[in-house]
Amino acid sequence: MELGKVINLLIKKRGLTQVEVANRIGKSTTALSQIIKGSYNPNPDTLEKICLVLEVPQPILYFLTISEKDIPKDKIELYRMLAPSLKDFLIKIFGEESVELKEGVSLN
Repeated sequence: MELGKVINLLIKKRGLTQVEVANRIGKSTTALSQIIKGSYNPNPDTLEKICLVLEVPQPILYFLTISEKDIPKDKIELYRMLAPSLKDFLIKIFGEESVELKEGVSLN
């Protein structure tokens, strides 16, 4: 999943709006919207601010972006077996609501 989509899901998970997050990170809502849409990659400082607002460590944010296409073919089965549980565990740590992080898989 793309970084922007993960950021958007976590914004929703936190019960925040894009306007609130944009204000907290010192960016315009347009800039945050471009990050979420994937048309703009945040610089390291902006990404750090986003993670602070969302209370999510950067490595976790990046882990949640991993998809099957990023995994070597000889490790796909292991990924399919472990990734849903790991993502579910991480989501439970950072919130209580169900969030869809992988196409077709809802994490509760």
